[in-house]
Amino acid sequence: MKSVYDTRRENLRSLIGQWGGPTSLSRKLGHTNGSYLAQLVGPNPSREISEKVAREMETKLGLPIGWMDASHPSDGQRLNDQALTEVVKAVATVLRDASLRPDPETYGTLVQLAYDRAKLTGRIDEQYIKTLVQLLRGSGK
Repeated sequence: MKSVYDTRRENLRSLIGQWGGPTSLSRKLGHTNGSYLAQLVGPNPSREISEKVAREMETKLGLPIGWMDASHPSDGQRLNDQALTEVVKAVATVLRDASLRPDPETYGTLVQLAYDRAKLTGRIDEQYIKTLVQLLRGSGK
């Protein structure tokens, strides 16, 4: 039977892939380089991912508390075309409700951010999209 530490390690490896490698994820987590993550998930990990570390990662990445402790099948992490369609619709609806019409590049960025969030959490997060749109409104775009 897999331990919670094994599950956390698998999830961290998945996150490293989603964030474009250990250095990119390390920076997002507030570290200067990927060596800390290598200690956690390298071929021969020298450290376990503790409860405290798992909760800090979840908080910094905007994941639900406990996400690191649960198994997430790899095919469940990849959203299908239907899910992407739903993300596009959700972004369009929030923009319409906010009476905003961003340029195509900005719209594409909003969809990408919402889609990346959906890949991480396994669901479309409408509140996250609303927060992005509020930021957009504040930027004057």
